[in-house]
Amino acid sequence: MGAPAESVTYEFAGFRLDARNHKLYRKDSGELVHLTPKVAELLTLFVQSRGQLLTKNEILDTVWADLIVEESNLSQSIFLLRKALGDDPKEPRFILTIPNRGYQFISAVTEAAAEEPAPKAAVIPIPPPDVPDAAPQRSAVFSRKAFAIAIPLVLFVAFAIYWFYSRPSPQSWSEIRTIAVLPFEDLNAPQTEEYLGVAFADAMVMRFSALKQITVRPTRTVLKYAGSRDDPGKIGRELRVDAVLDGRIQRAANRVQVNVQLVRSADGKTIWSDSFDDSFANLFAVQNSISQRAARAISLQLDQRESALLQKPGTALPEAYQEYLKGRFFWNKRNAESNQRALEHFKRSIELDPNFALAYSGLAQTYVLLNLFGTKHDPNAFPMGRLAALRALELDPHLADAHAALAQVKLQYDFDWPGVETSYLEAIKLEENNAVVRQWYGEFLALMERTDESIAQLEKARQLDPTSPSTNNALALPYIRSRQLDKALEIIDEVLLMDPYFAWAHHYRSRARLLKLDFKGAIESARTAYAASNESLWMKTNLAVILARAGQTSEAVAIHAELKEAAGHLYVSPYNFALINNALGNQAEAIRYLNMAVDERDFLTVCMKSDSLLANLHGEPAFAEVLRKANL
Repeated sequence: MGAPAESVTYEFAGFRLDARNHKLYRKDSGELVHLTPKVAELLTLFVQSRGQLLTKNEILDTVWADLIVEESNLSQSIFLLRKALGDDPKEPRFILTIPNRGYQFISAVTEAAAEEPAPKAAVIPIPPPDVPDAAPQRSAVFSRKAFAIAIPLVLFVAFAIYWFYSRPSPQSWSEIRTIAVLPFEDLNAPQTEEYLGVAFADAMVMRFSALKQITVRPTRTVLKYAGSRDDPGKIGRELRVDAVLDGRIQRAANRVQVNVQLVRSADGKTIWSDSFDDSFANLFAVQNSISQRAARAISLQLDQRESALLQKPGTALPEAYQEYLKGRFFWNKRNAESNQRALEHFKRSIELDPNFALAYSGLAQTYVLLNLFGTKHDPNAFPMGRLAALRALELDPHLADAHAALAQVKLQYDFDWPGVETSYLEAIKLEENNAVVRQWYGEFLALMERTDESIAQLEKARQLDPTSPSTNNALALPYIRSRQLDKALEIIDEVLLMDPYFAWAHHYRSRARLLKLDFKGAIESARTAYAASNESLWMKTNLAVILARAGQTSEAVAIHAELKEAAGHLYVSPYNFALINNALGNQAEAIRYLNMAVDERDFLTVCMKSDSLLANLHGEPAFAEVLRKANL
């Protein structure tokens, strides 16, 4: 199966391969597709053997015939070849993976006249693997049969080569301090509902979040790249990170294989790559290995606590961990149906392992979002969230997410404002580079009218997650609450350049325009926010309030009636009705609804004191009593 000595050119699906010189061109443009020598040899072997099953050993014995290599070299080369060809392993056009056996080249191939197109200036870069083709895993050339005799010399030479040539240059990658973990490509999807690739990456994000020397983009920021075929370096530049962790994961029976690479954003160079093939029961250990090796690749000096966190076992039961991963997958979707599914998976995980702290933390995080995204009001959601968070912290007091969930219970249910701050600060102490927790804390400070502190926290959150519309938009809140409206609108304009359809940016713009008495602009923004939010009840309420303030009371009254009708089968917060009634001049009715909000432990109660839409009620004894009941 060796490479041909004669000059043969093959054509397949828009490509032309010069087999003798191992060069690949795009047939229509003549552009040279850059391949490393071994990847080009691999493609030549595939094309020559088209339609045949090639076992892994056959490929290794042919392409790496005289070298001692590990199977990870083949996996990485397959990974890069698929990238070059634009091949999707889930719906392959070129390379078909036959589980536990090998690979098959399935594209139609024709032999053409030997011709080498003159390469044009444009070259399609495909980053080489971290382990060079000329020296995969070892530095000297030996026959496989001579391995037993030559191993001492191989080890000596390998060490010498490593010491003198392979040490990372500080200028190259030791300065990497921001990374993004992309959703791993799940080669089993859709059989696994694609949960494994997203949840695996989410688990890696949680691990890196505990490291103080590095900032990792939150899962919510990278979810949009799930299934993306874009170059990791390009994605890294979009996310404004120094490097991107990218990979593929495949489960076969009780085994799991993970191919991973750390790619520098600036030039697309692979800093580090590896493959892991282990029992699915050891998935936690695989994640530990990846995080530790990636940290070493970028020269992070981990302290004892951080090293322990990366190695900390979660659960010894693979079934419990799988349920936990599914729970995280659905939790990240942030909608009513997915929240219910997340609850089911977290509860199942806990049933399997009652001492699994992360599962309790996930359960707590789901409960605190239940009423925010749900269509019904569950009065037990926050008490259940508190129990789950406290149990998580009993098992592991170093879980920042559990502290953040407990802060949400204190914020939205207990009205324990000092306790909210205590829990947020504890979470930030544990994960000082957690952008989401800093955003939540900053928003809380804005609602407490602690403007300067709020801005400081939200600016820090924006530094940690600069491309997130949510994080950037949150910074407008303290400026709106403190009537610094031009600054707020400037921030909102920047957010809408990122995402023109981000509903909360249009919502904040409507509030700022209303305060500037720009009624026409406020109504326009409120309508856009309502449409962009998939017609959420909160955005509908905001539109009614602004219409009433602008004197368009008939439409405001009509919306109020629609919300009353909706309340017969959906949960509509009493706070919504309080705002509309107040805008329509029904202050007594507004006060009644505000009292209902406090009595029902409505999660919007925290907004009451600093809400500009209720400013006319300040000085009213009845409103003062409502604030007293809410500890405001």
